[in-house]
Amino acid sequence: MIRHLFNPKFIALLLIYASLMNAHSETVLIKNIQGYSHNGRQLIKLQSLAFDSHSGRILNHNNEQQFDRIIDGNNQILLSGLHDAHGHVLNYGLSQTQVQLQGIEDFTQVQQTIKQSLKKHHSGEWLLGRGWNQALWPEKDFPSREDLDALSIEQPPIWLTRIDGHAGWGNSAALKAAGITRELAKDNDLILKDNSGEPTGVFIDNAMELVTRHIPAISQQSQHQALQKAFADLAAVGLTYVHDAGISANNHALYQNMAETGQMPIRIYAMLASQTPDFEQLLKQGQVNIANRYQLRSVKMMVDGALGSYGALLHEPYSDKAETHGAYVQDLATLKAKLKPTVAAGFQAAIHAIGDRGNTEVIDLLAQPTAFSNVLRHRIEHAQIMRPTDIKRLADNHIIASMQPTHATSDKNMAEDRIGPDRMAGAYAWKTALNNQVHLAFGSDFPVELINPFFGIHAAVTRQDRENQPVGGWYPEESLSIEEAFKAFTIGAAYAANDEQNNGSLEAGKYADFIIIDQDIFSIDPKDIWRTQVLETWVNGKQIYHKN
Repeated sequence: MIRHLFNPKFIALLLIYASLMNAHSETVLIKNIQGYSHNGRQLIKLQSLAFDSHSGRILNHNNEQQFDRIIDGNNQILLSGLHDAHGHVLNYGLSQTQVQLQGIEDFTQVQQTIKQSLKKHHSGEWLLGRGWNQALWPEKDFPSREDLDALSIEQPPIWLTRIDGHAGWGNSAALKAAGITRELAKDNDLILKDNSGEPTGVFIDNAMELVTRHIPAISQQSQHQALQKAFADLAAVGLTYVHDAGISANNHALYQNMAETGQMPIRIYAMLASQTPDFEQLLKQGQVNIANRYQLRSVKMMVDGALGSYGALLHEPYSDKAETHGAYVQDLATLKAKLKPTVAAGFQAAIHAIGDRGNTEVIDLLAQPTAFSNVLRHRIEHAQIMRPTDIKRLADNHIIASMQPTHATSDKNMAEDRIGPDRMAGAYAWKTALNNQVHLAFGSDFPVELINPFFGIHAAVTRQDRENQPVGGWYPEESLSIEEAFKAFTIGAAYAANDEQNNGSLEAGKYADFIIIDQDIFSIDPKDIWRTQVLETWVNGKQIYHKN
């Protein structure tokens, strides 16, 4: 055996192998930077960052001589890669090819935008879009199918999702294609009706499926292209890690394939939609982690709807619609039935709850000893309107609050109308949550909101929109410091994915996910945070985006 070790051919093979290994591995030092990271306890400032480009891991370093490549950072600002703890990646990608109605405050302009899309639309196919918000229009009334029917004589079925994804608006052709009749709508309170009992064309939460199940399935190729578009856009705004809040079995298969074939430039932490038909079968297959690029270890559930469409579940009636308290999307019996196999499989539960009653009931559920919240780190998605006593219960029961700062600045034009001033004490209450030692994870809920995380950091710090209104901030007592907001968009979100040992901060042994930006968000006037531009995005020690 020893004789073989000194065989010239064997030695040559060793040298070739070593050279191949070195060709694939390169140690890199970026020096002369102003770097920021948060380790969960405090903000850390960095002057340099070292990593191995093969493993993608951050290295400890003492001197420049030990590195294969040295990059001069030219005193640029470098941050830990930003995380979005609640987005909808495929929906975002698909929405980029649909009618965009987000932010339009003039209803006539809404109609004109749809009319222009009809002119370019392929005859016979459904026209799809999203983003309308009746709270922005002067009359604040829900639209009707007649508003769409009036746009042209011959129309394809039209289906337009509200900004929050919790209501849909269809024309008469869509209702006909879905078989929606006066008789069918009669006893369904989630189908809006006019004074004569005819369906208006607006469907809330669970009623939306009566129409959407008739929309032709989107091809695998189109879904693949939509995800590629989404990944590129997310990287361009500095997002290196996204929690996808509710995927189907089909989405899961597509994600797996893209991760395994190197087509996933950012990291995805997926939540399996509990409504998907193969829900329990997928749970039995166990958790998925493909090279820390794609993970499936969470289940998305939904107790209620959204505030803007009167679907959020409240203890007391809506202030501006006294006949309703909101509605269940999944009632408590359903949630209990879904939670049991989720916990048995070791998956985290991520439960959508917006209204105060919805939040109370979800906390009651997750506080049960059999939920094992202290181990599985269950979370409430949105935690938007809460009784102050329930906020403290989040921390007491190890439940994470996954919140979206731009929801506050978008909802400020209608939230107080919906719930009145008294209930605002527990609404969008990030600072109160932190003061009660609640773990915060921040995101955007894109495409409900825009994908840019700097918009979210700005909203968290200023409680203002990008016009810096209202002056002084909306309920400014709930404002966070820039450090607190940054933490929730980095290590706080990584904690919510039970992945802070690998991601969320720039510490030795973790992945080298970072961004370079054009201004120091920790020293500028907070009103300008939203203007921040991303110059470079790196994931796993490799550059995936560079601003032209």
